Amino acid sequence: MARKHRIAAVCGVALLVLSLASANGAASRGPVSITALAPADEYFGRLKLSPFGIRHKIFALKDDLHHARFHPDSIQHDALLIEDALRDWFTRYPDDPWLPATAWNLATLYEELPGSDAQSRAVAALRFVHDSFSDTPYAQYAAKDLGRGVGVRPWPHWAGTQSPAPTASPHSSASPRATGSPVSTSTPFVVETPNDPKSLVAAILAQSEAGGAQTLEKRYWTLSKNGTDGTYARAAWELAVLYEKLPGEDSRKRAIRFLSLLVDRYSNLVYGRWALSDLERGVGAR
Repeated sequence: MARKHRIAAVCGVALLVLSLASANGAASRGPVSITALAPADEYFGRLKLSPFGIRHKIFALKDDLHHARFHPDSIQHDALLIEDALRDWFTRYPDDPWLPATAWNLATLYEELPGSDAQSRAVAALRFVHDSFSDTPYAQYAAKDLGRGVGVRPWPHWAGTQSPAPTASPHSSASPRATGSPVSTSTPFVVETPNDPKSLVAAILAQSEAGGAQTLEKRYWTLSKNGTDGTYARAAWELAVLYEKLPGEDSRKRAIRFLSLLVDRYSNLVYGRWALSDLERGVGAR
């Protein structure tokens, strides 16, 4: 009888762990064996961090960055150590349902950090999420960021002088930016003038040049009655995405303007939520 009670207790704990994982953001990858979960008292990497410790430290570093508590170099140094622990965790428990969300949050931390080294690590981290967790929503999030391109965040004024980039990481050989062809800044010849939301979106999606983007932006302000017509919300989002891909500080400012418009006026739409996510992460200059 005592043995039956122990078995029931173990099964109950397993069900509780899986239900908590589902409720708290672990990616759903189908039925998960209890043996796939890293034990809470097992430690990874040089810092000997538990899975909970890894997740907690990522969010703590983001909070430190947002509140300018520590120098970005220091935060990136700690992020590299967390990445070391996460890689060790992945090697030993590759099917742990907590891994995709944790790896995604680490990638977005790199996206928020300033400088070209952080940018290259963000791209590599996003590729790791995309390739390693392809059956989860986080792979889709990574594909969206890689498709748009990851810009270089400017060095914040509050942080003073930038120090040499931290060294050695599993991502050190990664390409410094997402794949994609070079962007021309010459002014294209616009064949047709969009006259409705659908044709404007199609024209934006077909555009890849700064001059053409600005022409379509002027058309957007006219058709949308200075951004007040919600039927043009997707066009505003696509313009923001286009400007995020284009090089230069002017394109960066235009991207932020459209993202802010979407958050202010269309926060109830998916485009407003996406825009808020991009603004929170930060828009860097390409």
